[in-house]
Amino acid sequence: MFRSLVIGLLSLLLLSCGDLARNNPLDPAVPGFVPLKDLLVGTWSLDNGQENQVYFFEGDGRVELRDYSSPAGGAIDRNASYPQTLVIGFTGTYTLTGNILRLSFTDSFWNNTDGQPPRPPTDSKLVEVQIQGRTLSLKDIDGERPYIRI
Repeated sequence: MFRSLVIGLLSLLLLSCGDLARNNPLDPAVPGFVPLKDLLVGTWSLDNGQENQVYFFEGDGRVELRDYSSPAGGAIDRNASYPQTLVIGFTGTYTLTGNILRLSFTDSFWNNTDGQPPRPPTDSKLVEVQIQGRTLSLKDIDGERPYIRI
């Protein structure tokens, strides 16, 4: 008796939680489903006053990250050359498993003609990915960063 009452109450609670329709375009059972990797492909920009970056994700698994800074401490102009704007870039590959993105950078470049560019990270970086509309959120141990599709 008590068991039936608990099951009945739980059923009512679940039914009152909202619409059970499957209309999420990221749900594989919904017509028009778009895989997360397809949504990820493209160019994504971050400019929050402290960081100025652009990610380029290719459909074949290649990735490029460009990090922009102003050595003099002024405004960052992504189209300016060094010494007004320093560009440090990394190229490599990415894989996506569920919503976990693994970035493996193998090469680096920069627009400073003095010396060698920084070495790419030796370890892969894992980040949690979420895409809503034109916003890509990358979440890792350092926090969450929103990138806008450009």
